[in-house]
Amino acid sequence: RQRQMCIRDRTPTPIYIMNKKRTSLKDIAKEANVSTSLVSFVLNNKEKEHRIRPEMAEKIRRVAIEMNYTPNVAAKSLREGKSRTIGLIVSDISNPFFANIARFVERTAGKYHYAVHFANSDESAEQTAMLAENMISRGIDGIIIVPCDGCKTLFNSLIERRIPLVLLDRYIPEVDATYVCLNNRKAGYDATRHLLENGYRRIGMINYKFNLKHTIDRTLGYEDAMREAGLEKEIRKMFVDHRRMADSCNIAISKLLKDKADSLIMATNTISINCIHAIRRNKIIVPEQMGLVGFDGGDAFDFFYSPLSYIQQPLESMAQKAVEILIEQIEEGSIFKQQIEYEGVLIKRASSVKNSVRKI
Repeated sequence: RQRQMCIRDRTPTPIYIMNKKRTSLKDIAKEANVSTSLVSFVLNNKEKEHRIRPEMAEKIRRVAIEMNYTPNVAAKSLREGKSRTIGLIVSDISNPFFANIARFVERTAGKYHYAVHFANSDESAEQTAMLAENMISRGIDGIIIVPCDGCKTLFNSLIERRIPLVLLDRYIPEVDATYVCLNNRKAGYDATRHLLENGYRRIGMINYKFNLKHTIDRTLGYEDAMREAGLEKEIRKMFVDHRRMADSCNIAISKLLKDKADSLIMATNTISINCIHAIRRNKIIVPEQMGLVGFDGGDAFDFFYSPLSYIQQPLESMAQKAVEILIEQIEEGSIFKQQIEYEGVLIKRASSVKNSVRKI
């Protein structure tokens, strides 16, 4: 018996994609019954210098919105000779502190129609220099950098080559660069005064070994407050290696306990996390046996039975200002150096108040 075979047609059904034409300045001009140059002036925010009436500018913008106009960024970049991209180099993007900085930088840059190229230096001057040169070779318009130890030569080179540059969170005194950072000496002082006011006297401080201004200033602020209180002999300073954080913090806590410290200032959030682990391993009761103050809070500290008091930095304001200054350098060719320091805010929580209620 002859078998009948059913052959299915597997030829794919053609899909037709309608390419919608991009709305042009000419289209908007025709709809608004004005010249193309008039539309260009308004959409590039130049109506004031060309003396265009506000009601006319409003009409053109309304027509542009109704026609779903989106600017051709690539074409604009070619006309301006700019990539509309900035670089951001931080020391450790896995750290929530720097992740937040990156988020705020990207958000602010986006408002000015700039993209951000991120990179991570791992606290290496050589890596920072390599990343910066790579970004420049790719045509970025300027760079925001969180400096690490040993970057002086790089920054002087960038300034000499007139590369728009802003240092964020940290700066190097010997380099005449624009920077945006915290008033770190005042922050270290405020953290120490808070512990003194809560009855602590044998206050220790754990900081990085870095030869960087922000870490030095936090220690100096601590020393200022201790000397002011007549407790210079009670100063207890410990320095840890960022490449061996867990071991370094364990050793530092052990030494401070032997030295009968009754409280501790931890100079960064990474130091705080590692020190809290060491404190728990040593079964130290916070704040009764040891008061704690850190820098830069975070969700991780909320899981500690005695929530951490800390110096809060205005990260969003700092990041926003850094981006705005950089774009001013890029677009206006500004060479005016700005040194901006923000004040930190002490957030008082259970870890530094002896009569606070502990929840375990």
